[in-house]
Amino acid sequence: MRMTNRRFFILLMALLVLGAGILPGAQDTAAKTFKVKVTAEQANLREKPDIGSAIIQQIPEGTILEADRKDGEWFLVRYALEDGGVIAGYIHESLVIVLDQAQVPAAKPETEPRPGSEPRRLPPGERPAGGSGWLRSLLPVDIFLSAGGSSIIADDINKGAQGLAGYNGAIVGFPASGSVSPLRMTILLGVEVFYRVNPRLAIGLGSDYLSGRRSSQVSYPTGDLSLLTPQTATKPSLQAVPFKVGIRFYPRPDFYIRGSLAYYTAKAGYDYRFVASDVSLQEWKGRATAHAVGMEVAVGGEWRVGPRLFFFSEAGFRLAQLNRFAGTGTFRDSGGASTTESGPLFYYQARGADGQSYSLLFVRSAAPSGSDILGARKAELGLTGMIIRAGVKFRF
Repeated sequence: MRMTNRRFFILLMALLVLGAGILPGAQDTAAKTFKVKVTAEQANLREKPDIGSAIIQQIPEGTILEADRKDGEWFLVRYALEDGGVIAGYIHESLVIVLDQAQVPAAKPETEPRPGSEPRRLPPGERPAGGSGWLRSLLPVDIFLSAGGSSIIADDINKGAQGLAGYNGAIVGFPASGSVSPLRMTILLGVEVFYRVNPRLAIGLGSDYLSGRRSSQVSYPTGDLSLLTPQTATKPSLQAVPFKVGIRFYPRPDFYIRGSLAYYTAKAGYDYRFVASDVSLQEWKGRATAHAVGMEVAVGGEWRVGPRLFFFSEAGFRLAQLNRFAGTGTFRDSGGASTTESGPLFYYQARGADGQSYSLLFVRSAAPSGSDILGARKAELGLTGMIIRAGVKFRF
């Protein structure tokens, strides 16, 4: 019996020692639990405390998380899923704020750096919400690269090309077979840089490049197959570069409304060629430049395809009217004659050999005049029309 009591005493002492070791640990674990709140637009929950670690979940702004501890610059947190499950992972300190700083246990020091780690670098695709050093100066910037198309209203240069085809038909005395196609569309390339003022509003600068041309050729069948059929070739063209300042408003994270003011530099051109016979050739070429102020409005959507990469598309409307074109025009013929004129781009009506009036467009040093000239004025060109574009957005 004495031996039994001795064994019991030894066992009791062992249990007390073990309990003394476990209980403080449990109490310390409970004390480590604290809450943090996500302050970034979207924060990445990672598998390990490293920016190169896999992303487990993306957590929206305003979410409150239970944190167990802090390892260096990373919090170990738990996130409740919609289906009732809970996942654990690491979130960078620059993306959250601690709701009760007094409850945060001392940060666990990192005895040695992880290979390739950059502890002060912000995780890709996330907006800084604090931190120090260069993290505070990092600008929340979006860069947009796009391509698309735009309709235009280029009545004067289109009517000038069509009118010349009719005027030349009156010269040879035969109606045209076919018609001159108008220039109605341009290709569009764009780049924009926007600063995110807050999750719903961004302001920025940008520029586009618009370019369009339309080639046509009409003939005047004479009925005599032994002779060269007279022909007129036309190629009206347009290039424009708007420099824009604008805003983007996001009612939802994936939908935006864009508005901008733009200063346009545009160049209109014509390239005409008239072959009347084997020995008669005439060519006209001209380029003229104008400037104007315009505006754009558009609506679009964005879709995330990577941590910092988005695809976007939009549809919009442009309003811009250009006039006071000035440039240089040249004329030459097969007989060796050649002339060059500098001045405004004029649009006017000229009476043809058949007595009808035809619209013409040429650069002239002075307004065309004479008994066969009607309604001479400086040409106008409308860039007003629909815009459709798509591209990619890089978020920093």
